[in-house]
Amino acid sequence: MPQGMPTGPVMPPVRKGIWYAWTPLIIKYLISICVSMAAVMGYTFIYISRHYEETVGAMQDQQDMLDLSVSISERMLQYTTQLEGITALIVIPVILYMFHRDRKNERLAGVIPNRKAPLWKYGAVAGIAAALCVGLNDLILISGISSYSASYQQTSDSLYSAPFGMQLLCLGVLVPISEELVFRGMMFKRLREQSGFMHAAIFSSVVFALLHGNMVQMLYAFATGMMLSYVYEKYGSVKAPATAHVVMNLISVTATRFGLFGWLMEDRLRISVVTVLCGALAAAMFVLIQRIDERPL
Repeated sequence: MPQGMPTGPVMPPVRKGIWYAWTPLIIKYLISICVSMAAVMGYTFIYISRHYEETVGAMQDQQDMLDLSVSISERMLQYTTQLEGITALIVIPVILYMFHRDRKNERLAGVIPNRKAPLWKYGAVAGIAAALCVGLNDLILISGISSYSASYQQTSDSLYSAPFGMQLLCLGVLVPISEELVFRGMMFKRLREQSGFMHAAIFSSVVFALLHGNMVQMLYAFATGMMLSYVYEKYGSVKAPATAHVVMNLISVTATRFGLFGWLMEDRLRISVVTVLCGALAAAMFVLIQRIDERPL
């Protein structure tokens, strides 16, 4: 087999139910729903206690009550980033426990895992992540598709309305780590136990993309999902895609905060040159990653 092709760990063929791969994702969204419901209930209680007479008056009219509910929902949007961070804080230990349990079961079953790449090779992970982040965002801006997606604009406004430090912590660190544990550490890995690399990577990346909810983020998420799956396969550790995802999100948050992409769009030549350079860097990092021999010892 060519060196650049992912080989996967040596394991006995085992067929498991359809829910085996989906369970971690279901758990993640159940936690998300519970956090959101608790936040809405808490915020509503505080609002009613501070605006008791207004609330009682609104209860007398159905339209006023509807308007009040919409107003509370809109105010909750400003806490989207914080709620994502709280959800991630709960998801990480839960999914991490499941992840380590899977690895323990593999050892008991006699599975020979892929060898882990040394830490010094993680520079290529950071490099390809940074290049893809900037390059893909440039292509989205050049194509103009983001301007046609109202849901994308609304999502961006909600996420980036939080204080910058909160964005770095929640969107830049906690959320990408939780997503990598769920989508690569669990879903991709469990699919990989029963199928080839491409099937597991495409399926998990499609699910990852669809759950982003709008076309702009779907395209970006699918492309990055495939890269993250490949990185996981080659490095033999979920730390690799987690590192890449953190790098990408930190760059996105920082670039948005300081208007990097707006500055690039001011000059077509500028953004074109940067995009080409990002493509070249991504290709160079891919070659380095491809040369990693992940085959079990």
